Amino acid sequence: MVSENATSLRSYREREAQLNKILQEDMPKNRNDIQAAKEFGDLSENFEYETARNMERQLITRMENLRRELASAKIYDFDVMPDLSNGVTIGCRVTIAYNTGETRCIAILGAWDFDERLDIVSSRGNLAECLYGAQPGDTVSLPDPDFDGEYLEAVVQSVEPLTDEIRAWARNA
Repeated sequence: MVSENATSLRSYREREAQLNKILQEDMPKNRNDIQAAKEFGDLSENFEYETARNMERQLITRMENLRRELASAKIYDFDVMPDLSNGVTIGCRVTIAYNTGETRCIAILGAWDFDERLDIVSSRGNLAECLYGAQPGDTVSLPDPDFDGEYLEAVVQSVEPLTDEIRAWARNA
């Protein structure tokens, strides 16, 4: 079983970059903003100071969350072929035919992975969770692709390995 914290190398590096930006750019700028706001005088009625302190709290919270996420993340090698004998799983492409006549092919990658252009969806997303374990020919109830909160019936047409393009995307190649 793949860890629920599995993610691609690409998404892991993106989160690392977010953390580094906070540490190297945002926090130093915020410290300067706090210092500059202190120079305006009375802190009890200093809007600039309160704004800068609120931003500091937000940055600290985001930094702690990113550190926690990165510490628990497992980089998944999407070049390794998953066992598709048990149906839909992380690291596969699924073609689904909705009862509306629309057909869609999605790739299920890791928890942080998403790319609309390549139809990559997160393994933690509702769509992926509704598909796990489904085999070709199974009828499943899936979230409406128009995001209106409704569910539609769909038939799983195929469960296949990832394409070279998607595996390269996951490697950040």
